[in-house]
Amino acid sequence: MMLFDKARRNASTIRQLGARAIEEARKAGVPAFYVDPSLGEGIIKEMPDGTRHRLAKVEGEEIVVESFGPRSRG
Repeated sequence: MMLFDKARRNASTIRQLGARAIEEARKAGVPAFYVDPSLGEGIIKEMPDGTRHRLAKVEGEEIVVESFGPRSRG
């Protein structure tokens, strides 16, 4: 449980690192993959244009379950 306690204490820093990683992927022209419970269960694939897709694996294939527009920047 100590790991989870540390993660909770450092949640802000972890979010900042995640946002930077997504931005770096966008600049490199490649998708970023992450989880975001606010968008539902599963992996989110964020494309360089900001479009986001919630994915599922079906028989080894990546299937788009739902698509979202770019996140608001602010």
